[in-house]
Amino acid sequence: MYSISPVYSMHDHSEKSTRSKSEARHNFWQPLVKNIYASNTDGIFPNKNGVYAAFVRLQKAWSNIGFEISYKQESRGYRECDKTQAICISKSFEGRGSISLIVNCEADFLSIHFEYADMESFNVPFRRSQCDLDATLDNLANFIEEFPSYCEQSSRIITEIEKEQKLEEIARDTIRATVSHIMESSKFSWNLTEDENTFSLEVSINNEYSVEMDFNTQNYLDRIPALQGILKQTENFLKEIPFPITIQLQEKS
Repeated sequence: MYSISPVYSMHDHSEKSTRSKSEARHNFWQPLVKNIYASNTDGIFPNKNGVYAAFVRLQKAWSNIGFEISYKQESRGYRECDKTQAICISKSFEGRGSISLIVNCEADFLSIHFEYADMESFNVPFRRSQCDLDATLDNLANFIEEFPSYCEQSSRIITEIEKEQKLEEIARDTIRATVSHIMESSKFSWNLTEDENTFSLEVSINNEYSVEMDFNTQNYLDRIPALQGILKQTENFLKEIPFPITIQLQEKS
């Protein structure tokens, strides 16, 4: 594709996103918490007294866990009379987080609130009429029993991400150093910029044309060794053309 303009560009529009540790933790824990809920088949859910009794049964049956039962006020409007009472059964993980099942028998949804270190807390709702409370409470207890194992799995994921991030930074340092070494020994003026995913090298040829090339940590081993040859070929090509042109890489459909 040609047009009258003194620019020559070579852009790769592919992107690579680095996984964040917080996002990875959330993606690991959220499905586990969601799976605590068990569905019923009859659409029957106990009243407030039945919920409290179920919580007490769980607390006694799993006395080694140390469940805590409490009440909390929930607002359904602006007036004092709009406030309703929810009952909550929770477990603290000794500084690493906590999990709570919150039941308001006047609301349509239950909620499990989960907190974990170095991650933003979240709530997982579930329609009350579709919940098998006893099975859900058993799943909650089993989740807590498996919590140490889940923590180990989460830690392994984070360790892998940290390794990826370290290799990513080594690669980025290599790109900076290698491009600088090549270009400083050339006759061209140049500028290397970067964002989260991509390095962009802009090279001025004969003070008339600007050549732009992209690198990232996935393709730099192939592209940087070809850099000097590309610039030489481009310079020779531009000497042969009788008027300014623009060359653009067309997007593949």
